[in-house]
Amino acid sequence: MNYINSITEAIGNTPLLKLNKIGKDAGANIFVKLEHLNPSGSYKDRMALAMVDAALEGRTWNGRTLPADGVVVEASAGNTAPALALVCAAKGLKARLVLYRYQFEGETNSRMQITQAFGPEVTVSSEPGDYLTPEEVEEFSKEEPDIPHVIAAKMDCQKMEDEDAKTVWVDQIYNMENLEGQKAMAKEIYNQLDGKIDAIGCSVAAGGTLYGLCAGLAELGVHPELTFGVVPSGSECYLSLPKKECNYGEYKVSEARHKVAAAMGLKKWVTEESIIHKMVEAGYPDKCFLVTDEEAREMANRLCQEEGIFCGMSSGANVLIALEIAKRLGPGKNVVTTIVDRRDRYLSESPHEKYVV
Repeated sequence: MNYINSITEAIGNTPLLKLNKIGKDAGANIFVKLEHLNPSGSYKDRMALAMVDAALEGRTWNGRTLPADGVVVEASAGNTAPALALVCAAKGLKARLVLYRYQFEGETNSRMQITQAFGPEVTVSSEPGDYLTPEEVEEFSKEEPDIPHVIAAKMDCQKMEDEDAKTVWVDQIYNMENLEGQKAMAKEIYNQLDGKIDAIGCSVAAGGTLYGLCAGLAELGVHPELTFGVVPSGSECYLSLPKKECNYGEYKVSEARHKVAAAMGLKKWVTEESIIHKMVEAGYPDKCFLVTDEEAREMANRLCQEEGIFCGMSSGANVLIALEIAKRLGPGKNVVTTIVDRRDRYLSESPHEKYVV
């Protein structure tokens, strides 16, 4: 007999697909890690499992241990919420998940519906004005329109943890278990390509996936010729790019996040160092690229229609840049990126799906 005892055992070990249609004239080979085949529909399952297991063992930033009857809390743009909801459901844990208010423009939201199916408590983040003056909201929004909403959601999580000793805010932005959870993907890719990886990259938000891929390969003695990050144009909450393509040293970790966190009183984000800071300090990525909603959507549509990959906008952005890298590297080289998530979480936005990470 061959079976598993928990859905969490189905996380990871996803296939690696060569793009033989979209990538046929690219020069180098383009491979995509099919992370949308994880149980909740995205690469975040790896991170969610690692963070929850760590919390149950007391490996948290403040030393708090998640009890068996405890509550996991986190804020999410869409993929982390269902991933944590699935893991908590499988482990018999409660979850309280906060989705960013700025993503809700209509009465329905696919991300919320998918998350709710797993049974957690799901709410929409507080208004930034609950923590900031109107003048502060206006000023901070000039630097980065979404960041006050992001920080407001994180403040909600901090309050929930502060008010209940059985609650653990897993906080993917600062939780190094995020990184550890993604290193396994690097080892899988290494085995799938016999270590022959010339370029690797993906969309960047908290940085856990890209840093996990780079650090995981480095531990195996593989240092790709090129590492690359992909960032949504106009929503640079984590990395700030002065132009569409930047080399290492030209892009910077956004300071808007730190300023807003300090103003709101988000203690952890002021005293701790984020994963993305650590990634850039470690020298990754070599290049960063901005991709618009339209560019990401067009390639996601092509991946669905030409390769049969039911994927979202981040995946489209990843493949768009992987194609550009493949043309530069030329024949005989291997370029790897990720298929981030399933397209189902974008359906409520159709036909104007947005590229968010």
